[in-house]
Amino acid sequence: MTPRPQSTTDWNVVPNYPRVSSFRSPELEVLLYSPHVRMESNTWTLSRSIPVYGDHDVVGGKVLAAPTSTPGRIVITLLGTCLHDSGPHNAGRLGRRKHRFFSESKVIYVTESDSARKGMRQVFSRQSRASSTMGDAEARSFPFAFELARNQRPGEILPTTISPSESKALAVEVSYQVTVTWEPLKLTQEPSLLAVPIIVQSDPEFHSLDGVQSSWIEIPLRAHRPVPVHCAVTLPSTLTFARGSSLPFFVVFTTTPRSSSLAKEISGDATISLNLLCHVSVLEDNVCSPTETESLMSDRSSDSRSSRLPRFLKRSRKTSFSSLQSSDSNNTSTSLPLLTSRVAFSETQTVVHKMSLGFPKRPRHVSSNTKAHPTLEELRTLPDGLYKDKIPLGNDILTSFNWGGTFVKYYLEVSVLIGQDELRAKILLRIT
Repeated sequence: MTPRPQSTTDWNVVPNYPRVSSFRSPELEVLLYSPHVRMESNTWTLSRSIPVYGDHDVVGGKVLAAPTSTPGRIVITLLGTCLHDSGPHNAGRLGRRKHRFFSESKVIYVTESDSARKGMRQVFSRQSRASSTMGDAEARSFPFAFELARNQRPGEILPTTISPSESKALAVEVSYQVTVTWEPLKLTQEPSLLAVPIIVQSDPEFHSLDGVQSSWIEIPLRAHRPVPVHCAVTLPSTLTFARGSSLPFFVVFTTTPRSSSLAKEISGDATISLNLLCHVSVLEDNVCSPTETESLMSDRSSDSRSSRLPRFLKRSRKTSFSSLQSSDSNNTSTSLPLLTSRVAFSETQTVVHKMSLGFPKRPRHVSSNTKAHPTLEELRTLPDGLYKDKIPLGNDILTSFNWGGTFVKYYLEVSVLIGQDELRAKILLRIT
């Protein structure tokens, strides 16, 4: 497997975003800084803000721990998961399955002298004292940051968040969350876990490709045997389209050699069909059920306290915290291995279908001089028939992505049926 590029973001520097969202547990508080937030109602009286990030933003904030916290470590993980049906590839397995396609972790070691070295600060200086879970005490602050696109390889596309209400065409959900785990050194104390949901969306400044196109690409349609006609579909050369826009296209045909009688017959009798297909596939090795996530977290907590933390305690007696942090800097950022094997889930559905009986139009020559008549040579180069239309792209469809063993691909399937002969083409598109 080709190694992923190293991050250029300092994970100890909090990103400078205007919005701050707070999430609490009895032991910890997590502050997430984001460019935008979305309000989510839990009940008719309670609501909370969910951080919203672009697919190339930095997810960061601070973890606030009580000054009375005993030595241990804080594990911060940014996790991306895909929830899907078991599918035909998992005969005998019912229900939905969870696949982890994105995972980045940071480890922060906490010592008894950490508060003196890091400095003391107020936890809830801007919040109500009555709502504070740590009272009026001062807390230790630990910054963190994750770069969403740091592991991006050529050709990879990070998926955006897809909620159940948005994923109507396919039974697939995509979600992200930041989990903060407190693992105390003392075995008599219980670890704690705080899970914070976030939303990842595509670049909001992406310009829609709906409208006049300055560059087009012509793709020929192929038949299984030689036929006296040439067919092609013309699309915007980028082959990239935004949700909520439309996909313009032209389908043309030309008889070879030129035959007016055959052209008239094809214009009236040919059947043109276009299908926008969405293909979703998930590889098997990184698939886990929702209950496995909690068991893995529990196993990691017990294993870490019985193995790594005792070694950490021995080293802390001999070295300062700053030297310990420097020696472990290479281990504070870890990427879980992403294996590839057999397909766990695969599904292809038709998102949009369009059909036309015959070619309704005859192409016209476009000239900069509107008063000049086209020459005979220019008329000979025009196709014999034209079908022009647009395919609407709704906001409820999945975006294209390819990351960590999860794939969502879109294809435009074009078919022209002339008698017993069919000319076809299948074009890979990108939906953002």
